[in-house]
Amino acid sequence: MDLRGIPTAVCPNCGNDELKIVVKFNPDTYEIAMYGLEAECFSCKSLLTAPTPLDIIGNDGNGFN
Repeated sequence: MDLRGIPTAVCPNCGNDELKIVVKFNPDTYEIAMYGLEAECFSCKSLLTAPTPLDIIGNDGNGFN
């Protein structure tokens, strides 16, 4: 099922919170250098849009807590 569009950390189809996301690591610092926004539910294989830190609105309203 294609559910891409609205960023979500939980699959709207089955409720699972385990997602497959492509990530690129910086080999020097072992930090995440880049990650894709396309995600796949580990359980039902639905296609989702992965959330980013800017999708979480903080107390100050700018995306950071």
